[in-house]
Amino acid sequence: MAEFAATTEMQKLKQLADDFYRRILFDEEPLFVSDEATLFGVWMGDIDEVLRRISECYGVELTSEEARLPLFKLITLLYKQKTCQE
Repeated sequence: MAEFAATTEMQKLKQLADDFYRRILFDEEPLFVSDEATLFGVWMGDIDEVLRRISECYGVELTSEEARLPLFKLITLLYKQKTCQE
């Protein structure tokens, strides 16, 4: 039987994560995202493209270190600095 990593932190951010997927990963929405997942683990497209989308939507230029955070931490960071409109 396959075992999956925990999703506790991602579940806490479900609404924010769904919004992030809709705004940023709209053409590759992930089916399963664990607490260990990073942007690079759920985005199969061009990294420059996803970073551009994030910059345009959230007004945040990610450092390479920030871009490698677990996705739940990255989403939290982006929503704290959010400048995109609904």
